[in-house]
Amino acid sequence: MLEKIDYEIILGAKKDKDFGPVILFGMGGTAAEMFRDFSIGLPPLNQTLARRLMEETIIYKMLQGYRRRPPADIKQLEQIIVSFSNLIVDFPEIDEIDINPLAVSEGKAYALDARIIIDRGALDHLPPYTHMVISPYPTRYVMPWRMTDGTEVLLRPIRPEDEPLEYEMLSTLSDETLRGRFFQVIKNIPHELLIRFCNIDYDREMAFVAELREAEKKRIIGIGRLIIDPDFRSSEFAIVIHDEFQGKGLGYKLVDMLIGIAQEKGLKEVTGSVLTENSRMLQICAELGFKITHSRDGVSRCVLALM
Repeated sequence: MLEKIDYEIILGAKKDKDFGPVILFGMGGTAAEMFRDFSIGLPPLNQTLARRLMEETIIYKMLQGYRRRPPADIKQLEQIIVSFSNLIVDFPEIDEIDINPLAVSEGKAYALDARIIIDRGALDHLPPYTHMVISPYPTRYVMPWRMTDGTEVLLRPIRPEDEPLEYEMLSTLSDETLRGRFFQVIKNIPHELLIRFCNIDYDREMAFVAELREAEKKRIIGIGRLIIDPDFRSSEFAIVIHDEFQGKGLGYKLVDMLIGIAQEKGLKEVTGSVLTENSRMLQICAELGFKITHSRDGVSRCVLALM
């Protein structure tokens, strides 16, 4: 038994009929029901989302050091929450689970009590992640690739923590490239929009980034996005390539990958709206088999039938 407990935390999860598994973090121990200090999140959680889950509670402020008690190891707590989230993702058989208290002593966390309730209805073999409202990070799409000039990039699905890298890329684009992507020149990208771009449900949307390593620094130099309309089994793509790396085959590769995602999901078509003056993107679409229709407003409609 621990000689001294500085803080008590509860970490739990329960299946909701609408949202699937929901993770709870907050003040634990005997004070949990009295203070009702907690926050909830939807798995899967990474370190960034785990930190945000903690930051929404009063106990998080106390964990920084309270009344001469030593601060908790926040990094360790982040990792515990991420591991807990992975447990929920990988085992749909878990109906309820909680660790209470998750005690913090001299900065370190220790599980003192825990319980699990099994969902017997989930014991039958089911397709993976059907119990999740948000699909986990699709690592199967991560791949190295070389541009036509020999430069190697990493192509991978976007992650929530890519927000600063995406901001850096979008804020350094030329007016022409910004107009080609957003149909207008946006100099100050709203923070809320960046969050929306990077936090996606991979089952209903897909965004690939091209990541370049320069010495020890990472850069995002291209982004391809596919928005899915499940009702009409259709999708719409959008591509943006940094000015320094245009004309090196990256745009073609990203569109081709998005077409593959649409085919995998059984969609009927992939569409896109492209400025008619954007001859480079229209050429890519033509090479990939899109039917292109020009309109008087300066925007061309590109449609690729998949069925």
